Amino acid sequence: MSSIIESKAPGKILWLGGYAILERPNIGLVTATDNAYVSAQIILLDNNEVHLSALDLNEKYDGVINPDTGKIEPDPLQVLNLLKTSCEIASMYALSKGKKISGFKINTKNDEQFAYALDSGKLSKSGLGASAAVTVATVKGILAAYGVNSMENEAAHKLSQLAHSVATGKVGSGFDIAAATYGSIVYTRYSSEILKNFPKEYSYSDIKEIAERPWDYKIDPISLPKNFKIIMANFIGQAAITVSLVGKVSEFKAKNPDEYKRLITKINEQDELAIFYLRKLAKESGDQDAVAKFREAFDSARSFTKELGISAGVEIEDDEATRLIEECKEHGALVARLPGAGGRDSIAAIALDGKSYSELKEFLSCKKELKLLEVAKPY
Repeated sequence: MSSIIESKAPGKILWLGGYAILERPNIGLVTATDNAYVSAQIILLDNNEVHLSALDLNEKYDGVINPDTGKIEPDPLQVLNLLKTSCEIASMYALSKGKKISGFKINTKNDEQFAYALDSGKLSKSGLGASAAVTVATVKGILAAYGVNSMENEAAHKLSQLAHSVATGKVGSGFDIAAATYGSIVYTRYSSEILKNFPKEYSYSDIKEIAERPWDYKIDPISLPKNFKIIMANFIGQAAITVSLVGKVSEFKAKNPDEYKRLITKINEQDELAIFYLRKLAKESGDQDAVAKFREAFDSARSFTKELGISAGVEIEDDEATRLIEECKEHGALVARLPGAGGRDSIAAIALDGKSYSELKEFLSCKKELKLLEVAKPY
């Protein structure tokens, strides 16, 4: 039996780019969490048995891997399909690189910030992207276990994007997978056609071809200014269904293409401005003019995103959430928003110093509908 291989991937917060990031070549700003991870532990076996365990879901799966094809059978229950697909695709890529593959045991575990919380009999989730993080942690772990060089994340990234798409049937922007792989980034999505026609019955040669072909995503690493302090809280007993939100916006796009294009263009213009001033602040955090212009662009992007929701008939940011955001700004927040696709998963905010951070944290902790999440290093 081999030694234990350990791998982990962080959660994410999409600050800028919600909805606009779905359209190339628009950009998004996504940060990786400092202390919220999904981990995977892998042990290679000297037989062809596969044993998967998702500790947080209290789910297990037992199957067999074919050492000649990399296929894992039988298909598991839907709840573990993503984990099984991630293992299978990574194993098939290892096989395509001439590695001998065998069975394995894998255990995955989420840090508590990802977990569904039970409060008054209601479930809520943080929206940190557990499915993306578990995909990346698993793919990286399997590749490492088989001794595959993941080409400084590039192969792991592409394989994770593929596994997530195959398992969920979604072809989103992939920003969550990218952040789980590379950390905090400015991201432009890949063309959807790259994965749209991937065969349902795939072989390891199909995996090798798509992992080694050029993709047209763009990833630029970025660091928030050192004085930026993140705080996040999720809505207890509420959850935004991203597929539903995006689906309704897509319906609006089909019926009102010109208005959709106008709003998406406005959102992206403000996103670009905000990121421009953010980069300035990363070099000179005391530039007060850049602080003001970053905040103005950030708030403007948020306002256009809310307008998109109103036009599409979906509550990306309802009026109650808007009031909460404005209250956050009155209690220490430089900026705040419902991140990602919006809805009532979570609220994320940035404070500029320890005093503002403490004031904001105290304010949010007094809100009965919210639960604070430790998603950054303590200050």
